[in-house]
This record gives sequence, structure tokens and C-alpha cells, in this order.
Amino acid sequence: MDFGVEFPSKKSSIQFNHAAVCPLPARAAAALAVYAGNLSSRGGLDWRDWPKKADEVRGLAARLVGADERVGGAGSISIVPNTTWGLDIVAQGLDFSPGDTVVTTASEFPANLAPWIALEKKGVSVRRVPTRDGAFTAEEVAAACDETTRLVSVSLVAFHTGFRAPVEELGAFCRSRGIAFGLDAIQAVGAQRVDVASWNVDFLSADGHKWMLGPEGCGILFTTPELRARLAPPPGWTNLRRAHGADFHVSGEPEYLADGSRFEPGALPTPGLYALAASLALLLEFGFPELERRIERTLAVLVEGLPRLGFTPVLFGGPPRSGILAARPPAGKDARYYQKRAADENVVIAAREGFVRFSPHVGNDETEAERVLALLKRL
Repeated sequence: MDFGVEFPSKKSSIQFNHAAVCPLPARAAAALAVYAGNLSSRGGLDWRDWPKKADEVRGLAARLVGADERVGGAGSISIVPNTTWGLDIVAQGLDFSPGDTVVTTASEFPANLAPWIALEKKGVSVRRVPTRDGAFTAEEVAAACDETTRLVSVSLVAFHTGFRAPVEELGAFCRSRGIAFGLDAIQAVGAQRVDVASWNVDFLSADGHKWMLGPEGCGILFTTPELRARLAPPPGWTNLRRAHGADFHVSGEPEYLADGSRFEPGALPTPGLYALAASLALLLEFGFPELERRIERTLAVLVEGLPRLGFTPVLFGGPPRSGILAARPPAGKDARYYQKRAADENVVIAAREGFVRFSPHVGNDETEAERVLALLKRL
């Protein structure tokens, strides 16, 4: 593969910020242009093709997150505008009662905190497990749970430090206690192997504009059939049981679909679906563990070189287990300084919670990592 062709951003910049917004691969941009051109020239004449693209994304996404037939396959995937939307569907759709508790961690991104905090108006308590630079153990989460706990939701990968949650142990614990287990997986899907079936995950939400290499506004929500049956669907029309396009009249109580389409109440982000389908196909073309191996090689250069420049990588006792590497800047330096100065030279890194954050993807390489280190040395 010619990475310079597939990832044209490499020609003018170094993109080490996939944990924020990714550069679109060439094939995703081309797919977006094809849709736009068709809509411009033919309007809605080809509308029957649009649902096929949604089905394609559902199938590709199911493969990417390990949603095999044990958990419903492609039918377990809903198209959502963003990670928060997916988590809100679960938070607002589950029948919580006063006295119930939800367990999460103290260092969640707001997308995986605000939906649960909103439940406090219903008398639900939210318990936040303390973390150490985002790190925590399954035992600490288990200790926060009791007979009132209805749901546990954590980030598969911490947005600021790249800590990977002990999902295997957490999923087994929650399943044994009848507790719904969910993941904010936006910082993982597309960068590393995800296996919702083996991990006993009940729901997972992730937008496509980071590691899935898609555009903003088009993401996925995974739910098991068992959880879907317990969730009230958002009121809408495209998620109703009816003859689509034949009769829009609804008489009596609306009846909603049972698969992932249950949570798609209106028009889908069709332009994004065209681009995301192309990007997901590209990721699956690489396959695991090749994706992980390429990311690991790039991060290894940074892990080795950053200490020589006064940075302290956050490693949690071993090499990075995600696509994110965070480092404490040299004494007296502000992480935001490095973000700004790097951007001035078309190098994209991030400042998060006092750390300098590096998040390369499959299109990056060790040479770019060496160039980033040379830039930091100059700064």
C-alpha cells in the first residue's frame, strides 16, 4: 500500500492526534465525493441505495467490535450521531428506579459521565471510582458495586493517558451479578481488537471520527438483544414497524423494531455512512494484529526518545496497550505550549489534563515519530 496516497495528510503534516479528530483517508474522501456528486446531479432519485450503505456499515462495524452471531451480529449495531448519543439512549431508555446506582470512574470524559449524572433527578446515585492517571482495577470497580447497582460504564481506553480498562474481568464480574456492562469505546475501536461477545459487554458506543478514520457525526452503538428488549426506544418514525415508503400513517400505539434500527428514530447521516464504510473496510483490510503492530512500532520510538528530552511517559508498568501515549512535560513547561508550537509547524499533538498526548494510527510510522522528537528537542 502507498501510504502517501491513502493518507494524503502525510504530505503536508504529521497527524499524531487521532484521539481527537482523524484525517480522512483518500478512499473515505472519495466515497464522500461520490455521494455528494450523486445527490447534486440526481437529488433523491437513488434514495433506495442509501439504506444499503447503512447495512454495510452495520456489518463492517460488527466485525470490528467482535459482535458475532452470539450477540446478534450486524443486527446489534445502531447508527448514532456520536458517542454521547449512544450512551444517552441507554441512560434514558433503561427503567431506573430511585435508589439504583450506576458505577463509573472519576476520570471519565464527560460523554460517559453526564448521561449518568442526569439520572440523579430520578433518584439514581452515581459512584465514581478513584483513578491514578486514569488507571484502576476491576477489584476497585467491583468494590463500588452492591445489590443496588444496575449498570457499570467505563472508558475502554482513557482519553488523556491511554490506560486500557480491565474489561475482561469487569465483564465477567458484571455478568455474574446481573449488572449491565457498557463501554465508551471511542478511543479504542479501530485502533485495537475489541471483542464485545467474549468480554460480556452489553452496550458499546463510539463515534467514527477518531480511530475509525471516519467523519464527525456518524458513529455506532452496539447493544445485546437482551439489553435492547429492556430499553425504551427514542420516539421516532424510521424505527417503527411499518412498510417503509408505503404507508406513513400510524394508528394506535407505535410498535418499534427489535434490532439495532430500534434506536434510529429519524434520517441517518447518509454522507457520513458513505465515508465511514470506506474507512472501516480499510481498517479490516489491514486487520488485527497488523493495525496494533504498526501503532506499537511508532509509539515505541516515542517511548524510547521522550525521556531523553525531559518528558516522562505514562506507561502503567509496561508498553502502551492502546494507541494513546501520554507524557508529563519537562519541569516548568506547560503541555499547551507544545501543542501550540507543534501546530505552528503542522505537527498535530494534544494537551490533555496536563499531559502531552500522542496518538498515531496505522498511517503513521517510525520516521514521523523521529521527526516529532526532533521538533520537541528544538522546542
